[in-house]
Amino acid sequence: MKKRIISFILTANFLFLLLCGRLFEISNSTQAVSIQSGTRVREIDEARGIIYDRNMEPIVNSAYTYTACVKPTLSNISVLSSNGADEDIINALTDGYFEFVSASTPEEYGNSEDIKTLTLYERYADNTALHLIGYTDADGNGVCGIEKYFNNELKNAGGTLKVLYSADAKGRMLLNEAVEIRDDGYYDKAGIVLTIDKHIQNAAENALKNNNVEKGAVVVLDTETSAILACASIPVYDRDNLEDYIVSEGSPFLNRAVCAYPVGSVFKLLTAAAAIENGIDTEKYLCNGYIEKSGNTFNCGNTEGHGVIDLDTALAFSCNPYFIELGTRLGAKKLLTAAKNAGFGKSTDLGNGFFTDDGTLPELTELNSDAAVGNFAFGQGRLTATPLQVAALFAAVANGGTYNEPYLIKGTADKNGNLSPNINNPGTVIFKKSTCDILKKGLSITVTDGTGISAFSSLFNSCAKTATAQSGQYDNLGNEIKYCWFAGFFPAESPRYTVCVLVEGGTSGGADCAPVYKEICESIYIL
Repeated sequence: MKKRIISFILTANFLFLLLCGRLFEISNSTQAVSIQSGTRVREIDEARGIIYDRNMEPIVNSAYTYTACVKPTLSNISVLSSNGADEDIINALTDGYFEFVSASTPEEYGNSEDIKTLTLYERYADNTALHLIGYTDADGNGVCGIEKYFNNELKNAGGTLKVLYSADAKGRMLLNEAVEIRDDGYYDKAGIVLTIDKHIQNAAENALKNNNVEKGAVVVLDTETSAILACASIPVYDRDNLEDYIVSEGSPFLNRAVCAYPVGSVFKLLTAAAAIENGIDTEKYLCNGYIEKSGNTFNCGNTEGHGVIDLDTALAFSCNPYFIELGTRLGAKKLLTAAKNAGFGKSTDLGNGFFTDDGTLPELTELNSDAAVGNFAFGQGRLTATPLQVAALFAAVANGGTYNEPYLIKGTADKNGNLSPNINNPGTVIFKKSTCDILKKGLSITVTDGTGISAFSSLFNSCAKTATAQSGQYDNLGNEIKYCWFAGFFPAESPRYTVCVLVEGGTSGGADCAPVYKEICESIYIL
């Protein structure tokens, strides 16, 4: 044992003397290499502009990592060695080279003239608003989402963090020179400000997961303005392992909130609104469980029929024959015009060419029979729409009749984090307030006693509508894939939020979507 100790001491002394000799050689070589030496510039990190939510909370660059800039001194080598630094780093320092070392905390290696620990941005700390934000490629350019469509703005709003130091011709640091950390806009707060609310976005994403939705989407709008407060899609992907999801089932790269799907019974709200606006009687109708139009039979969800019903009951229990009759009385042209006025069949530009799907509307020439008009009136046929479009319709009813095109960009932030808000186009009045008040009554009964009772909450009152749309597509077992919807707004008395839930491949809007809606609304209510 004594021999081992003596051997260890001798070896340590030898290495220490070798290191001292090397450092002495480097420190005294300044004059000899002055002609060949110069300033070395090394980039530590490059940052893109920040993407904020509406409350100026960063959605990206919201977490940090730490890097220590280390001079090759004896004391620094000792500190790093005692902290278990990588052997290659120790060897490089021993040879006189300036090095960067990852640190777990700002204090891990201290902070002095010889060791400067810097805070670096971590771009994607989590998957909040993943499909909206998107991701960048290996060259730092946006591939999809906001990262893609605002690529130039985000690159221009970013900056670099560099270190400058003097070195000899071999790149070894000259120890008697100071180290300069140069911030070329790296820590600036410039960027893009979204209308998204991180807390509401997280509530929407959690509700989809908690209710075991495999494929679906959620949109939450500010009822007054149609500002997009949340836009969630499932399934998701992992930015760090993109290749694993390219052929993954469920199309995880697809942002379902901006894709068009068969609509079904949520469209009945538009049919009812257009009928009221045009003076069509909505009071009494006898539902026998089916209706015939142009030689075609359309069944009601209640095969025994609802009996004599009014608009409130028809909305609450989603009576197909009622709305088929209402639509044919209204006529194809007026119904189609109302749909266009409410944003159906037209894409939404979320900013810089970030367009949603258009959705589809039938041509007037296609609505050439009562059967075709009736089919359109309860949301079937060639009609498709995005969750964003459906939410905008419900927001118009909720706010008293003004249609506002949904928007995502609140404005921009300068380098000091000051907001410059965008000026948005004013909305268009498409319904009378009296019409909306009539509709709200039936929509409220939907939640208290009708097909949407699974969304009922003791915390507040809601107005909503369910839908289960046929797709004409079938799974491997021969079962038709259904698109289930639940759209509504709350609190019913003075609506602030409009929520639309889509579940792809569900059983019904009431069963699959209403619980998601309830969880989101209750989460928002207690924020």
